[in-house]
Amino acid sequence: METATLVRMANQIAAYFKSYPEEEAVAEITKHLKGFWDPRMRQRLLKAIDEPGISSRLDPMVIASVRQMAASGK
Repeated sequence: METATLVRMANQIAAYFKSYPEEEAVAEITKHLKGFWDPRMRQRLLKAIDEPGISSRLDPMVIASVRQMAASGK
């Protein structure tokens, strides 16, 4: 799957949870990514968040979620 598609999908998830308190939104984004995304998709998104052209297009809550997953090893 193209990185641009993953970014769009991740941002749509973040938009859904935008009205939640930030900590809860990040937790829900993480729950969704773990529950519905293939591990390869999550891994590709993790690599993409360090790319300047990609990270600037990602919602900060998505970045926080992906980094939490990486830190926890999941």
